[in-house]
Amino acid sequence: MKRFAKVRLELDSQPESVALVRAAVSGLAEYRELDAEVLNDVKTAVSEACNNVVVHAYAGDCGPLAVDLDADCAGVSATVRDSGVGFQALGERDDGMGVGLAVISALAARAEFATAADGGTEARMWFPVGAHEARPLVHFAGPRHVGPSARQNSTHDRLTSAVDLPGAVRVTVSPVSLTAPVLGRLARALAATARFSFDRFSDVYLVADALSAHARAAAPSDRISFSLVGTAKQLELSIGPFERGTGLRLQRRCDDEREPDSPLALLADEVTVGGDEQSETLHVVLRDRSERARPAHDY
Repeated sequence: MKRFAKVRLELDSQPESVALVRAAVSGLAEYRELDAEVLNDVKTAVSEACNNVVVHAYAGDCGPLAVDLDADCAGVSATVRDSGVGFQALGERDDGMGVGLAVISALAARAEFATAADGGTEARMWFPVGAHEARPLVHFAGPRHVGPSARQNSTHDRLTSAVDLPGAVRVTVSPVSLTAPVLGRLARALAATARFSFDRFSDVYLVADALSAHARAAAPSDRISFSLVGTAKQLELSIGPFERGTGLRLQRRCDDEREPDSPLALLADEVTVGGDEQSETLHVVLRDRSERARPAHDY
């Protein structure tokens, strides 16, 4: 079994964001070869925590949501953060929030719910792999410092900002080989939401595979960031950082029949390379001009 895996997602607290978080959990589970029972527990508990943010954190408005997933040989930990109103006493609530917290507490071997001193909430969960610990071990903490809020800068935040897209889901993964299962699922989920046709939807697989292969070959460290946004019939993606000069091969269309074209150059509507003197970022746009639409799925 692979040693470790880390995924960080930053996105808006919209109902459709929960499906994207579930897609990322599935990608992590594939990489770590988690069994179906553990995957179902993590998916369900993290979904409940994200739903609580969507429904309760911002009083009906949209705000930042951050999800951290960490897996090692012992198990999977998940942290869901917001910058909203914080927990109120459960006894004062009659809107179903307590049901979601009860589900999390039942599924996680350990669960902690805390209110940050500067506002916002944090739900921490841990799910063992193999022999299960006694359940439940649940703790409710009062106001205290629980680390950076969803909007505060961190190492992850600074790296992700280099590939930022307005309104996008922003992701950082480590190791780089985790890019394929996570990026692939998120890209397909957003392409389905964007109502891509079946044929164009199939191209998303190839584009995600090409970018994941490039990440394994050209990333300067064992961590990579990407951001995606899906709009009507369009999927937009930025990914990096990469070593300088490596992105040119993905823009290539060769006149020499002995040299293959880049899959991205053939499939994407736009492939551009940006960055600075130290590294570069790829920006890819796929558009679907057909009339046939693909129904949305939960990945």
